[in-house]
Amino acid sequence: MRPIEVTAPLSFAARARWVIQSFLDASATDASAEPVRYPSSTLAGSEAAMAWFAEDGGRPPAPAADGLIDFGDGVEDIVASAFWHLSRWEERDGSPRDRHGRFTAAFSAVDPERPAVDALLRRFQEATGLPPRSGFTVALTHDIDTPWRWSGRAALRAAAAQGKAALRERRARDGLAEATGLAAVPVHRLRGTDPNWTFERMREIERRHGGRSTHFLMAGHAHRLDGLDATAYDRLRGRIVRVVAEGGDEVGLHPSYTTSDDPHRLAAEKHLLEGLTGGPVTSLRFHFLRHDTHRTLPALPRLGFRLDSSQGYPDRPGLRAGFSHPYRPFDLAADRPVDLIELPLAVMDATLQDAHYLGLSPAAGLARATAVLEQVAQSGGAVAILWHNNRFSRTYGRGWDRCYDRLLGWISGRGGRLCAAEDVLTERF
Repeated sequence: MRPIEVTAPLSFAARARWVIQSFLDASATDASAEPVRYPSSTLAGSEAAMAWFAEDGGRPPAPAADGLIDFGDGVEDIVASAFWHLSRWEERDGSPRDRHGRFTAAFSAVDPERPAVDALLRRFQEATGLPPRSGFTVALTHDIDTPWRWSGRAALRAAAAQGKAALRERRARDGLAEATGLAAVPVHRLRGTDPNWTFERMREIERRHGGRSTHFLMAGHAHRLDGLDATAYDRLRGRIVRVVAEGGDEVGLHPSYTTSDDPHRLAAEKHLLEGLTGGPVTSLRFHFLRHDTHRTLPALPRLGFRLDSSQGYPDRPGLRAGFSHPYRPFDLAADRPVDLIELPLAVMDATLQDAHYLGLSPAAGLARATAVLEQVAQSGGAVAILWHNNRFSRTYGRGWDRCYDRLLGWISGRGGRLCAAEDVLTERF
């Protein structure tokens, strides 16, 4: 690993060192012992940028080409530009939020499907002579929001309401799926099966392509958006853990809707799940991706978490921080990196399919997903994708299970490695 020499002002030195270390982690190693120096003739430093950050940011800077940020002095500062993106500076207190309290792609100044920090990484590698990584990695993940669809009368009423809404909105395919599903309820009850219990189907697809996955399980229901039937989930949780573990996959925590605001509840949910796994649960992704970058992530290592994969947008595929590589988030309040690995969430099924997001067909969704992952491949990155368990139901999947199968085939054909989230820690850190 190349040594790092930073001579920037003290107010920016730790930030610059963090960016450079993140870029070194995202590059292949070489035989050179030449230090990476900043500022230098090869890595220019913008005095305007350093002053801007020291003053806690004033007028928002302007995004420019190739991921660069214009701080007003015309200096192409790769490091300061990367810090603005990668630290999620635009998500600080006072930034806009949606009704769930999330910073979404609609509020961002940059396009997540054109990863800005990846472009800056290429410039960094050219400036330092470091080679890019070869190959790329995709962690396969599943958020298990509702493991059993037909758990009670509330679920039946909800399905009937969804079917009626689909007919009103002239979504014939969705209406037919709901009607077909309701008609099959007596058969499922007789057999003891359920359309959302799709763990074998997920594993079948993943093993065909040589992959394994992480299943993020809920361990608490404190809000209506955590699900219709907490009792059913409580009854099934142990069984899910056994099925996932026996299949050789990872169990992670899917903290409930309000846990990002309540560390005590988050700790309790982790403790409950670890009582079932019999060992530490170190990976997580927040329900609804609902978390605050600058308050939630720094608190996670104290609870024993090693990896988070919540940094994705619900409304767009792509890279929220503009980076196709796992990295340690930066704690702005403490002015130091967080002892946690952030595995970027690049593609989510709901983003592609749901009508209130992109509303794409499976074919169009596949094209959008592969366009994002092609950029990950070109950067030699490592990211996560998310497919919920209900997308693998033959009644309710609406073709998104086949889309997942084809996506994994594309990744394998492109030379990508398919793995669980925890495997990225072993591979990269």
